[in-house]
Amino acid sequence: MLSKRLTASAVILTVLGILLHFDFHYPIMGVGGLLLLPLLLIIALMATTELGEMLIQGGLDLRLKHVFFGVVLVHLLTFIPPLMDAFSSAGYPEDCPIGRVGWIAVGSVLAMCWLFFVEMKHFKTPGSAIQRLANGMLVVGYTGTAMGFLTVLRTLQIGDDGFESAWGMCAILSVVVITKCGDSGAYFTGKSIGKHKMSPILSPKKTVEGALGAFVCGTAAAMAFGQWLVPSILSLVPEGGASGELAGGPVWAWAIYGLVITAAGMVGDLAESLVKRDSQVKDSSTWVPGLGGVLDIMDSITFSLVPAYLFWISTWLTGS
Repeated sequence: MLSKRLTASAVILTVLGILLHFDFHYPIMGVGGLLLLPLLLIIALMATTELGEMLIQGGLDLRLKHVFFGVVLVHLLTFIPPLMDAFSSAGYPEDCPIGRVGWIAVGSVLAMCWLFFVEMKHFKTPGSAIQRLANGMLVVGYTGTAMGFLTVLRTLQIGDDGFESAWGMCAILSVVVITKCGDSGAYFTGKSIGKHKMSPILSPKKTVEGALGAFVCGTAAAMAFGQWLVPSILSLVPEGGASGELAGGPVWAWAIYGLVITAAGMVGDLAESLVKRDSQVKDSSTWVPGLGGVLDIMDSITFSLVPAYLFWISTWLTGS
């Protein structure tokens, strides 16, 4: 099982690394993140399939094809700012009242309106429409609203120092590195010395010792990322950097960031465990040998995206 997990992780990280390399060094139309937009949409739709099927298997009802439409709507609207940066000579207007992140909220509300419209159209007898609406919005909120911040982080615009695309790359990479280092720390610490169950009913294999290992590894990974990886990424920007020092924010900011992102990742992991336990399934799917499904890979990342966004726009992590 461990060998399958390590092999699958190595393959995923290799493919992701190649995509990120080309997205950073050869951005489509000079806009970082455009190359990743189709991948982010595919991930969201795969996660939607898994979550929807788990709910159905657990005895809940929802109109899955209409939920798909709602999730696609959220993500496509979230793509508007980077697409305007690419195809409009003026780029996305920075004084737009919606901003870059507001499209997620607009898309989520429109998706809810669509689900309401569908239920109104098909309504015949009372007793099931509200449940389907609630189930549908749970999926839209998870794979649409929350995962929409993947695009927001990668296309993050911070300052005007020539490092805009680089900061977005740092932001999305930091979430992946911290959450996965935290996951690994929890796994190996729990397997080695874990004795005290953290959530015996919801997730029997998770231990208090494993959680402590996650915090140590996640925080250490965050500090190392801020001190070494951030300057390395910034140094790859040809025109940037002439105006400033190649460094991230202070160590204490990255330490706090690591603690918060690790904690959010653990909550996300337990949240998916709740869905799986309530639906009585072991893995969200079997698409990834040794790791389960897309939700099993993305659970800790998804809940970490909003806290990460708040940290990055605070500029604590950039030192500006």
